[in-house]
Amino acid sequence: MTENSPTEQTNALLAAVVASSMDAVFSINTEARIQTWNSAAEQLYGYTAAEAIGQPLALLAPDPNYTPGTRFQRELQGEQIYFETSRRRKDGSLVDIGISSAPIRDTSGNVVGVSVVHRDISERKRSERDLRQIHQWLEMAQEAGDVAPWTYDPETGEVRWTNQSCRQLGYGPSEVMPSLSAFRERVHPEDQVRLDAIREKEKKAEPGTQFQSELRLIRPSENSSWIDRRSRVIEHEGRRQIIGVNVDITQRKKQEDNLLFVMDELSHRTKNLLSVVQAMASQTARYSGSFSDFEERFLGRIRALSESHDLLVSQNWSGAPLRELIFAQLMPFVGDEARIQAAGPSISLRVQAAQSLGIILHELATNASKYGALSVPSGKIMIGWEIAAKSVDLSWRERDGPTVKSPAHFGFGRIIIERMAGEMFGGAAKLELLPAGAHWSASIRRSLIVEPGA
Repeated sequence: MTENSPTEQTNALLAAVVASSMDAVFSINTEARIQTWNSAAEQLYGYTAAEAIGQPLALLAPDPNYTPGTRFQRELQGEQIYFETSRRRKDGSLVDIGISSAPIRDTSGNVVGVSVVHRDISERKRSERDLRQIHQWLEMAQEAGDVAPWTYDPETGEVRWTNQSCRQLGYGPSEVMPSLSAFRERVHPEDQVRLDAIREKEKKAEPGTQFQSELRLIRPSENSSWIDRRSRVIEHEGRRQIIGVNVDITQRKKQEDNLLFVMDELSHRTKNLLSVVQAMASQTARYSGSFSDFEERFLGRIRALSESHDLLVSQNWSGAPLRELIFAQLMPFVGDEARIQAAGPSISLRVQAAQSLGIILHELATNASKYGALSVPSGKIMIGWEIAAKSVDLSWRERDGPTVKSPAHFGFGRIIIERMAGEMFGGAAKLELLPAGAHWSASIRRSLIVEPGA
């Protein structure tokens, strides 16, 4: 038996490697036609060796008009090349491929063809796409929730931030290298000591220990903000790490401050309201002839106060529009809105003035429904107001009612309408019982008016 030459042995070894390779391995000549085709190529593309050998390389190209380009020319010049692209199978489907190629030389060193290896990288590409999508989802979630993850390696000192961390701290994407000091610079000076103390505890803590603190941030050209800093000590293969997230809680802090303000304001207003009710109860009882008389007058005044209160609540306590206040108090006494004529500029009263005027209007309407214009179907109420230099001058006139007679004595309603109105509004108030109808006028100082834009 004749012993094979080293060259033959090498060729046999290469043939065995190609035949057993899990990658598609084939060769092409200088005209870009397929010369060899291993079994893995058959499995990858669906073409048998008989179908593939002799065919142009365009057999596998997605573009039917494909012609070899500069890469093929570089290969013929002796260059080894790797690139990733897609190729078409026999069934027409596309597959992601990593292509490695190298020149084939004859014994004289001349390039006579190209050896090509095609590796199916579909799974890797799919994983990369999935990872990109997951990364995009995470970025969107971080932006939507204003959550900024971070990590710190105590051994190396390396700190890693996400893009959201940079945005949260007011740094540009490449403005600063992530570091403990870069974060500390953004923390309010009054909170830096607390941050330092937490970091010391993190260094000594057992794996699994968690820490939480609320810190104020100061960012250039922006309002200060609050974050909830949460961290956890972890250990993997004997190496400690500190991971964490910073959650922006600025809105929550503002809501908490607003809630405290509202609670304080509610307490203050409740006390004031109770004082008003107590005074009304006392004065109404003093001028009432019987319990039923007291009940009727007192409940009416409470309802008037309630109407003003509802109007203020609907305006978020910013003030009560005068026109709306007038109709809120008078409509319970009339069936037809046309019986009330209100004329004047659009203004709103502050809380104190709105509550006081509401009770006064109720008293005027009560008297009008018993003795004045609202006691007959044809009667009308005309209310007008105009803005003066230091006050708003308000008037109430009754028309087309019965002839007004002066009462034998005056009750608490008259005190509210005249004397207390002057004290409440800081100006003059006057009630005249004229034969043609009651006429009431008052001046409300400008400080009790909500100025536009206030």
